[in-house]
Amino acid sequence: MSQTEAESENSEYGKITQEAIDRMKARFGKVYPIELPFVRYVNGDSIAHAARAIGDANPLWIDPEHAKRSRFGKLVAPPAILYGAAWGSWDLRRGQGLPGVHGLHSRDRWTFFRPLLEGDEIHATKETAALDERTGKWAGRSMLQLVKIRFYNQRDEPVAICDMYIIRAEREAGKKAGKYASIPKATYTDEEIDQIDREIAAEDVRGDKPRYFEEVNIGDTMKPIVRGPLTVSDMICWLMGIGSPHIRSGQFWLEYRQRSPKVAVRDPDTRIPQAVERVHWDPYMAAEIGMPGAYDYGSQRGGWATNFLTNWASDDGWVAECDVMYRGMNFIGDVLRIKGEVTGKWIGKSGIGYVECKIASINQRGENIMPGNGVIALPQKGKPLPAFPLDHMADKP
Repeated sequence: MSQTEAESENSEYGKITQEAIDRMKARFGKVYPIELPFVRYVNGDSIAHAARAIGDANPLWIDPEHAKRSRFGKLVAPPAILYGAAWGSWDLRRGQGLPGVHGLHSRDRWTFFRPLLEGDEIHATKETAALDERTGKWAGRSMLQLVKIRFYNQRDEPVAICDMYIIRAEREAGKKAGKYASIPKATYTDEEIDQIDREIAAEDVRGDKPRYFEEVNIGDTMKPIVRGPLTVSDMICWLMGIGSPHIRSGQFWLEYRQRSPKVAVRDPDTRIPQAVERVHWDPYMAAEIGMPGAYDYGSQRGGWATNFLTNWASDDGWVAECDVMYRGMNFIGDVLRIKGEVTGKWIGKSGIGYVECKIASINQRGENIMPGNGVIALPQKGKPLPAFPLDHMADKP
């Protein structure tokens, strides 16, 4: 490829321009329905697929007999299924502006109000709520975009809200910065793999053993979960359960490229247009944005965080908030140990007991690449279970 051709190719990635910023800001406050979700119907299949997407073996999601004996009386969907109604949709990103500018998932702040049960339906809306300029070590000048996503069931009852933050950065800036260039590829001995397998097998799903508010103390540690070593198969599992914003085939892929030319990047060897999402399995595409290898989806990591919290909460507890930040990269081969500690507890105006916790997600290099916080409503001995809808922010004394 000549220098002229290379420069033309690079221009396909998009630049942050004032015109594009102004167009995006003109959409502030406008709410749009998500019309092309990957998951709309909550049933045994979509529930199981979402659970498999994050390796979540909670029987409340996958065992009909266990679920029938629970307070819900039927299968419950794991919180991660909501990613399939928005993140995995084909139109969440439509109209967001900054075409061709790379998006790096930065943070998800989830607030959950009520469960989704077998037989329910999901629909969602999106709203671009903020766009702030920032300067970082990875990509220099970039924009931090906030998309507010609201989820409802078939009765238009609020189910959840997600404040989704995305770093929008020009691809070449990350490559020039070289922040992650020196990170070595992860390798393990057979003995180390055996140890990881033992830790995964030791995962504790509280299930039908209630965790009572009175029994929890500030400073208590929470049983960790382990995910990894990360493989391309993990990414495939995620997409099978939650969907993909960019991976399309045949007429759908052609129409998408014709409508939004900058969603595709040509393979340097074959010249075949490929989805920009290749960064999650293709080392070449990852290198184009300054990464030493392919890496996980931020939302996938967010799904693991909700998995960690629901494991601890028990069937009678309720994860009211999960707020996690994606502060480092989880590359192919990396292992993530997600753990937590109880940092506070309080009784709401309604009498519901809440527990606050700090989340840390440590990779094999000792880096905390997903710090965060959670709030869980727990049952109290001799009192009714927390009722839905549940709004822990409104319930604070």
